[in-house]
Amino acid sequence: MSRRWPGAGARRDRSASGDRDVDVPEDGNPGDRSGRPLRVVHVIDSLAGSGGAENRLVDEVLALRGRCEQRVVRLFERDFFDVALADAGVPVSALGFNASGAGRSWPAIGRRLATELAADPPDVIHTSLFTGNLVGQLAGARLGIPVVSTFNRTGDIDLQRTLQPGVASWKGRTMQAVSRRVATMGDVHYRAVSDYARTTNCAAMGLPPAACTVIPRGVRVDLVSVGSASRAAFGVPEAVPLFANVARLVPEKAQHLLVEAFALVRATVPDAHLAIAGAVGPALPAVRAAIDRAGLADAVSLLGFRSDARALVAVADVFAFSSVSEGSPGAVVEALVLGTPVAAFGIPPVAELTAGDRHAWLAPPADPAALAEAMLGAWHGSADKVQRLATQRWAADCYSVDEVARRLGDLLEQRVRAYAARTPGWRRWLPGTAATSTTPVDAALDPAVAGPAPAGPGTGAEVRW
Repeated sequence: MSRRWPGAGARRDRSASGDRDVDVPEDGNPGDRSGRPLRVVHVIDSLAGSGGAENRLVDEVLALRGRCEQRVVRLFERDFFDVALADAGVPVSALGFNASGAGRSWPAIGRRLATELAADPPDVIHTSLFTGNLVGQLAGARLGIPVVSTFNRTGDIDLQRTLQPGVASWKGRTMQAVSRRVATMGDVHYRAVSDYARTTNCAAMGLPPAACTVIPRGVRVDLVSVGSASRAAFGVPEAVPLFANVARLVPEKAQHLLVEAFALVRATVPDAHLAIAGAVGPALPAVRAAIDRAGLADAVSLLGFRSDARALVAVADVFAFSSVSEGSPGAVVEALVLGTPVAAFGIPPVAELTAGDRHAWLAPPADPAALAEAMLGAWHGSADKVQRLATQRWAADCYSVDEVARRLGDLLEQRVRAYAARTPGWRRWLPGTAATSTTPVDAALDPAVAGPAPAGPGTGAEVRW
């Protein structure tokens, strides 16, 4: 990891206790951070181009550039967004661990992350995905730095165990217990991407709702670039009804049910075509089997991962989404912003994103026949250009990445102020000088709600890896 923050000019010196380096500004007063932006380290498992959480984090980081000094720490392989972030002036560090060994290596990852952050500490740590949340909270507890962790997915344990058998194994149950324990070690507040994600995750972890703030995902879509897209780039027919799906081929995305629904659609619209863009995963055999059973080999295109998937959605007549488990599906938001009619299973986060059935055609979850009816409804509705434009404008206002980034920046600043107010001697970042927060500290950040103050920086020796 780079030992310098972008634009930072302070020299390094040892703290009074000799336990770590501290910034020494030009006036020689260690710990005085007045007059400079909030410093944030974002910790995430990977920067894979196919991941919704990864895409949304990158959008938020880029939108926060004018407000915060930022660095990104990537724990594992998959570096698709490294160059884009570096080109935007946001340093990216890779800790070099392998995702397949995360269940065994997380203590070592936590130690490595704490060592890296101690050399040039941020004011706040922002974490995403399971391992990122876990090791970021460990490092925060060790160093006395507040942490904002993200609930990206459902907290419904029964549903997780159905779709991801590993969650039900003793290893999976152990890691869930470890994550609940670690969350109590330091100053941790959660950001949930939907009300549903907050409700289910707080219930699973035994947290009060006040321990979590809902900030939805935002998207930034270049309508000019996608507006020039053509179907030819994807090898799909130009003059037929096109249904598109963008999602990894994993069990919770349930594209095998989408194929079953599409077979029913073809009975009414025999020249329809289905294109699925998504990284290959464990659900590929089930999807191919569904295609073969329905005899749809010539009518379904499996495109694999496409960095231009938004263009596919833009040229489609309908965006068909078959997920049965989500935290807050960014692909649905992108389709709404692009103005493509959405047909989907009405799982809680999708219903939340689309205001019920006001802005999408929804079907009972896991019911292919009902999804087929929704897909036909969306196809017929695609002819209503006035309604499509109204939905597009509504979505662009609701899910503007700039507005989402403003709310996230406010939350990060609030956490630092709340932590500093109840932790004597902790003055890494002084509010009121460089802050741009527009939201007052709410009840969730009140010390009486947030709990007792942690031991403070450099005093986390009782935390064991």
